[in-house]
Amino acid sequence: MARIPPNSKLQSIKLEDIDLAINMLNKYLETDEIKPLVSSLEILKTEPQNEAYQLDVINAFNDLGTLQGAALTYAPYLNIFISDDPFGD
Repeated sequence: MARIPPNSKLQSIKLEDIDLAINMLNKYLETDEIKPLVSSLEILKTEPQNEAYQLDVINAFNDLGTLQGAALTYAPYLNIFISDDPFGD
């Protein structure tokens, strides 16, 4: 399983930002494909600094495929979950 670096930008996760992202995704992207991401964000709200929950959100976002762009359009906060190294180097 991948690990989150200790000084990651994920350390600054805020409940208000998660709520806003969930609301925007539900309002503008009402598709079944987005539900796993929304569910992961809901779980993350219970413990924002939980590394396992953060990784679940990252994986759910990565699984969106072509919907990633739409998700970022309506919930730009999700950018915090995008790797600083998109090529895994």
